[in-house]
Amino acid sequence: MAQAVNFLPWRAQRQRQCLRLWLTIFSVTLLLIVLLAAVIRMRTLQESRRLGLLQQAGVTLQAGLTQRQARLHARQAERQAQQQRQQRLQATREWQQILTGLADTLPEQAWLSELRYQQGALSLAGYALGFTALSQLETALYALPGLQMGKPGPASRDAQGRWQFNYALVLDVRHAP
Repeated sequence: MAQAVNFLPWRAQRQRQCLRLWLTIFSVTLLLIVLLAAVIRMRTLQESRRLGLLQQAGVTLQAGLTQRQARLHARQAERQAQQQRQQRLQATREWQQILTGLADTLPEQAWLSELRYQQGALSLAGYALGFTALSQLETALYALPGLQMGKPGPASRDAQGRWQFNYALVLDVRHAP
């Protein structure tokens, strides 16, 4: 008769090998999952740090731009104020020229008692010793650059025999300061 073969030790050995194989596969799979999770976590942390740094850089850049914009607005305001001062200074110089020209054209026998500027019109009031001085004054006022003769006021004689005059000069739009 044939001898009976005992497969129990072989079967137990085979089960241990199979168990080792599955434990190895499970361990390697678990290790890969843990490593993959760690890599993903590191990438996520790096990305969040990078985004945080970018956000901080954006905030810093925005603050710098805000400061720069404030300085730019201050410079523009300063430049506009400087331009306005220059324009006022130029207007003053032009008025100085006009008034100097007016003073130079006054005849010796005429003088001003009042000089007033309102709403683009220069009003002159004064006295002249004679009618010829008054006529010379009127001719000189017509010839003034930058001013046009407006409606002349009344001319009358006062108690001392001087001629009292009133003239209105309007700024010439082409030469107006």
